[in-house]
Amino acid sequence: MCRRSTPSQPSALGPECVRTCRTFAVWRNIAIVLGSLVSEDSQRFTTEGPADTANTRGSASSASFWVEYRGTPIELRGGQLLVGRSAMCRLVLDDPLVSRQHAEFRLEDGKVWLFDLKSVNGVLVNGRRLENKCVLRAGDKVTIGEQELTLLARPTDNATARHVPERRHLADTLHGSFERPLVASTAPNRSRDPNAEDATTQGEALDLLGGVADKVLALGRGEEAERILATYLNNLLDSARSRESVSTRSADKAVCYAVKLASVTGKGSWVDYAFALHTLLTRLLPASAVDELYEVLRKVPGVSLQGVRDYIAALHKVQSKFGPAERFVMQRVEGLERLLALR
Repeated sequence: MCRRSTPSQPSALGPECVRTCRTFAVWRNIAIVLGSLVSEDSQRFTTEGPADTANTRGSASSASFWVEYRGTPIELRGGQLLVGRSAMCRLVLDDPLVSRQHAEFRLEDGKVWLFDLKSVNGVLVNGRRLENKCVLRAGDKVTIGEQELTLLARPTDNATARHVPERRHLADTLHGSFERPLVASTAPNRSRDPNAEDATTQGEALDLLGGVADKVLALGRGEEAERILATYLNNLLDSARSRESVSTRSADKAVCYAVKLASVTGKGSWVDYAFALHTLLTRLLPASAVDELYEVLRKVPGVSLQGVRDYIAALHKVQSKFGPAERFVMQRVEGLERLLALR
């Protein structure tokens, strides 16, 4: 299933399309993300702006800034750099996980701000999900889709901080005038389905985000895992409500993550999510999720009993198609209703 997006904001889901998952690139970026999860200060990633930046690497007010991508420095000419898949962007990333206008670097009052432009799959800064905007420091690593960019600073006194080598001061000398966008292709040179040209592959997005979320959950950071996954999970539910095609694999993985989030955050709304998604799809919950729900329902308050009953009613309409294994799972689901009713 693919996610379409427009220059201003994500739009509705498009028709299902199939892409080959670039496994090496996905896990390479997950490794980058996980390597910095523990060390960065999460206070900078809020909608209110940055925390105290007195200890930034180098003086922001006396430095020139570049964004490095694949070894090429791109100067923040005019004080901004728009990144996305649209030809309107200065840095064009041909990546299915990138929205048409995904993010923007802005140089304001000597500081470099990074803005997430309501992208479908979000932006990571040093492995942490960006909430709207933040101030960057020299050396910060920004992950957009499967691509990594690094902020470079060159102090005017050349005394401190990492700087761009003299032979590469102007990226224009490598790529021509930046009146035209710098196009960075990450896909093989092959013909492309015009209907899928602007699509963002949601299955690949869940693989990427889920890998990061698993590590965050292992560290006991339930709220952070929730921030990483919430946009994707809610988009998937919206597509089911709109009768868009949702693959069984994506739906089952989404439910498993929703149950995990319910367990670590104590929010019954994530259990409601699991039942609501599979009610819309009229599919059995994965057996592993049903087993975990027996534990979750005993400790998580606020779960809707009516939501569970609506789900069971939906399954009764198709249970004649179930085999022995599916009928067993169905019985386990009915047991969840009885367990919840006794609370």
